[in-house]
Amino acid sequence: MPRGRQSCLGVIYCRDFQGLPKAYRINIWEQVALAARIFEEGCAMKITEIKPILCQGGIRTWTFVKVTTDLGIIGWGDASEWLRAPAHSKIIEEDLTPLLIGENPFDIERLWQKMWTASYTGGKDLSVAMTGVETALWDIVGKALSVPVYNLLGGRCRERVRLYYDNCDAYGSGFAGGYTWRKGDTSLEGIAKQAQYIMDQGFDALKLHPVGLPERPAVSRSISLKAISDTVAKVRTVREVVGDKVDIAIDINNRLDLPSSMALAKALEPYQMMFLEDPIRQDESPGSYKRLVDSTSTPVGTGENLYTIWDFRNYLESGALDLVLPDVCHVGILQAKKIAALAEAYHLPVAPHNPNSPLSTIISAHLCANIPNFLALEYMSTEMEPPWRDKVMKPPLGAMIKDGHLELPDAPGWGVEIDEDEVAKHPHVEVWYAGLRGWEGLTVK
Repeated sequence: MPRGRQSCLGVIYCRDFQGLPKAYRINIWEQVALAARIFEEGCAMKITEIKPILCQGGIRTWTFVKVTTDLGIIGWGDASEWLRAPAHSKIIEEDLTPLLIGENPFDIERLWQKMWTASYTGGKDLSVAMTGVETALWDIVGKALSVPVYNLLGGRCRERVRLYYDNCDAYGSGFAGGYTWRKGDTSLEGIAKQAQYIMDQGFDALKLHPVGLPERPAVSRSISLKAISDTVAKVRTVREVVGDKVDIAIDINNRLDLPSSMALAKALEPYQMMFLEDPIRQDESPGSYKRLVDSTSTPVGTGENLYTIWDFRNYLESGALDLVLPDVCHVGILQAKKIAALAEAYHLPVAPHNPNSPLSTIISAHLCANIPNFLALEYMSTEMEPPWRDKVMKPPLGAMIKDGHLELPDAPGWGVEIDEDEVAKHPHVEVWYAGLRGWEGLTVK
């Protein structure tokens, strides 16, 4: 049994020296001294600085949030969203920081409510900005108490976090260790090779996308019969390769109307999909999702553009979803935990959306390790990432991925640190709108 010391914040543990990860062993006495200081000062830690830091993340932007305290503890949060990153940063700097300077970082629920009520109205930019700050506070509290965040949430329901591989749309696509995006082989033969490649890495779940939809930003949301046929052929090809060993999800990215969604979902029923993701824009009509769910045996999920428990309540009360897909780094740990509990009350699984930064994957995994109704966490495949993905965070994300699962570190907080020097080498460049018609030829640095 570990030995601990009771404080007004809980138990601060002095961990066995050999039981700490190597990177933390040199700081053992600093941790003990810090724990004693927190105890002696009555837990009166204060936030002194909040700083968003943008990083070019390949086909999107990574937004890290650094929160500093008067005791010298630094917390890292994530406010990554594929577009409008400067807007999130501005909200953090101009709106949220003045509210939080001087506050106690342990008061996470109260500070979330303070940010929320002060904003008057919500939306993606606000929720992402709030999440960047909130997740950094969890890191601070975990470090102060010398425990992983998942223990602050109630401990783990599982030792490893199951990942689903995004994506299975081509063989040899992405950056593939280089700096220029390649389209890869999108033929059915290429799809089959990619499915086998994913399975050979130990993943038992994957995601792909439909074929033949109108190119963004097309006004039409109707799907042609040929697009349905081609998409079904793609799914059938993958199913023939993986058999019943791998679950298959398909992401529509909010691009269809209700009749088209119904037709596609019905056509996919023979392939027993893990889920059909975001067929209709979720901010437009829970009623349309209800009609879709009632029309098909294909499981339907959404949630990446819903940001609070109240948004999800409107879907779940009406029976409009078969599973929920919140983005933990868009809603935050507090809301994600509540959303998962709400889903549990309706006997629904949770499969978080997560195509963001390496830190967002770690943050999401802490939540996934904790909740009982977890299904799988989205994982952006290594070949789709820029070559510095495993350089901006220590320990690197790639070192934690084994046999299609993420094995979380047991170090305090999130268990990782952001390398600011490496991040500075890759300044923000907006690439979302340039990539609406495809990323082929995009060069990053």
